[in-house]
Amino acid sequence: MTFAGYICLLIDYFLLAYYDWHFTASNNPDKEGIPRCIWFVVAVLHAASHHLDGMDGKQARRTGSGSPLGELMDHGIDSNCMWMLPVTLMSVFGSDPGTDGIAMQYAPLLLLSLTFNFWVSHWEKYNTGVLYLPWMFDIAQISVVLVFFITGIMTPSGLKNFFADNIYPFNYLIYILLPLGFAGALGLSCLNVHNAVKAGTHKYKSFSEIMRPWLSYIILNLLLCSFPFFCKDAFLNNPRIWTIAYGFTFSNVVCRLMINQMSQTRCELLEPPLIPLAIM
Repeated sequence: MTFAGYICLLIDYFLLAYYDWHFTASNNPDKEGIPRCIWFVVAVLHAASHHLDGMDGKQARRTGSGSPLGELMDHGIDSNCMWMLPVTLMSVFGSDPGTDGIAMQYAPLLLLSLTFNFWVSHWEKYNTGVLYLPWMFDIAQISVVLVFFITGIMTPSGLKNFFADNIYPFNYLIYILLPLGFAGALGLSCLNVHNAVKAGTHKYKSFSEIMRPWLSYIILNLLLCSFPFFCKDAFLNNPRIWTIAYGFTFSNVVCRLMINQMSQTRCELLEPPLIPLAIM
């Protein structure tokens, strides 16, 4: 089930990458860059991926086949899916601010929106031993499916015009919602860690040990998210390559934290994959 859900999302990703490698297909309102039928296929596959991901753990517990390796595979694949979802959404928004798209150099903010929520949940588990995913995560997944379906009906330009005329321009709305999402995810995880400290159920006693995983995460984002600003031309020439580099590096760092949590070991202060990344 875990792998089947991952395959569904991979098909989503490659379908949209085939039609919209540079995230420009929805920039021209007079031209249909991505066929409408593709949006419906993407919506169905994304819904299937989300449901399969929610069922795999229950199936493993029902059949007694759960194991630490299965848990690592489940959450490791989830970490890889987290960066694909906002990348597929970029094909809806487009990269032209003049058509209510998101300026491509600010696309990392969209990528951070989901990866940050995933990271902070596993930092919380590293300290408390409990993985808590708020209902907002499921609401976000359902919302994404609806966005894909509505895009298939209205086209990306029609959807953006609807928001601009009746609610708020799409690109401005995203910039408002993202900080709220960051603050909500961080605040909830900090509250849960604080409650664990008060109850005496936390794993690490000092503040420095509780915050230790953050150094690698912050360095990862400083290195990769500064690239679109300092190397703007190279980034704009092929932004999808940057998203792939970010996604797989993020997944590697999070999986290492998962292994530390599952094996009850202290995480590295600086994860090894960041060293060659910093040199490059």
